[in-house]
Amino acid sequence: MELNHKIVSGIGWTSLATAGSQGIRLVFKLILAKLLLPEHYGIIGMASVFISFVEVVSELGLTSALIQKKREHITTEYYNTAFWANLIITLIGYVAIIVIAAPFASWFYKEAILKEIIPILAISIVLDAFYVIPRIKLSRKMYFKPQAIIQISAALVAGITAVILAYAGFGVWALAFNGILTSLISGILYCANVRWVPAWQFSKAAFHDLFGFGSKVLVERIFSFFTLNIDYILIGKLIGESALGAYTLAFILTNTFMKQIVKVLNKVLYPAYSAMQDDIKKIGHYYLRLARLNNLLMAPIMLLFIVLGNKVIYVGFGPEWEQTIVPLRILALAVIISSIGGSASIVMRSVGRPDLSMKVNMYCTTFSTVPLVVAGAIYFGIQGAAFGILTDRFVRLFVYQYHIHKLVGVSMMELSKQVSATLLTCTVIGIIVYSLDNVLHISDMAMLLTGGATIVVLYSIYLYLFERATVSRLLDVMKIRQRIPLLRL
Repeated sequence: MELNHKIVSGIGWTSLATAGSQGIRLVFKLILAKLLLPEHYGIIGMASVFISFVEVVSELGLTSALIQKKREHITTEYYNTAFWANLIITLIGYVAIIVIAAPFASWFYKEAILKEIIPILAISIVLDAFYVIPRIKLSRKMYFKPQAIIQISAALVAGITAVILAYAGFGVWALAFNGILTSLISGILYCANVRWVPAWQFSKAAFHDLFGFGSKVLVERIFSFFTLNIDYILIGKLIGESALGAYTLAFILTNTFMKQIVKVLNKVLYPAYSAMQDDIKKIGHYYLRLARLNNLLMAPIMLLFIVLGNKVIYVGFGPEWEQTIVPLRILALAVIISSIGGSASIVMRSVGRPDLSMKVNMYCTTFSTVPLVVAGAIYFGIQGAAFGILTDRFVRLFVYQYHIHKLVGVSMMELSKQVSATLLTCTVIGIIVYSLDNVLHISDMAMLLTGGATIVVLYSIYLYLFERATVSRLLDVMKIRQRIPLLRL
């Protein structure tokens, strides 16, 4: 019962953190898109590819290993060892960024500004290393309220500063300093909240123990990096920064929601699943119910982009972002597919099988993601790359679900039953809105409002008639204080 309450509270506060911080970041990103040009976003996209890789490698999977470790097996030397190992690798990585990554990126993309902007952007990696242990300590105890406050505060201050810089004419540098400020403010607030100071202690035994688990997570994350960035690499190289900027906006609008909802679930459920790792049946139960909730939240949001993507772009950003429309629609559909099995990887790691998660991700990246996105980008540009992502998400859904069935006993049929009604309803609503768009001859703004209102009204009717129990449980979760079992659907 105590764990159920912690999960309820965790999802509530983490949802608040996500809705607050990511909602704020999204609003500021959209404001910045109005003030800046596609090529500015493209430059940041090019730089972020190289920085993200160093960030993935420097973490060494130690964060996941610390959270997964059972309470009785973890001591202060584990935290100290993880901190110093992470900091040392991060500093080495930062030097590599300055000496190797920045010049290489500038040569690879033929963009001289990357040599200047990448070292600045990478400062956030170093700052993140100083508060990784305080964040882990809060997550292990499932204290998510302070994390919600920290994330919202950092996003708000950094976003306001970035908009001021963009309005003042700083261009791409406004986007760069946004990331640095977010990390700086987060670090100060995390350290002030936890008040943990590392001791001069490094245990080889603790490091080998953590890295034994973390190395498998690390390899998986490296492959995940290429899964998530191969399209950025190819579009930036083959088509240019303007096309990459348009594609980046499509990714921001679609994957921002998916990524953050999955992040909410993973952040809360990883320590929770790890605590119940011996009860496979219970994990399967939560996995099914959360897949349903995840899809219930994602499908109507993505439906707006699929049916009215052209209106969203023209009204929200202007004709200079027209290249974004087709990728936006395709990626929105890909997000719906991803939402169905979004927590499969976290289930594998939580039950002590990071090796399985690593192997599945390696297989999918090598034989699905890379060839599909490469072929799509080469022959059909950003639309082809987006379609490659969509096809890959279908492949991943079936591959991951095959292993989830073997691991926790949840079949594809059981998973499909959880989401079929929502998907069918959204398809019918989409057809209705699309028909209205072709029948009504009104302005883009009027159609966006009319179509959006139609989706909200019809989907609300569906929720009231068929999903009242689910909505009731969700509202209970968001109230945070009510002590009820999680998602008893």
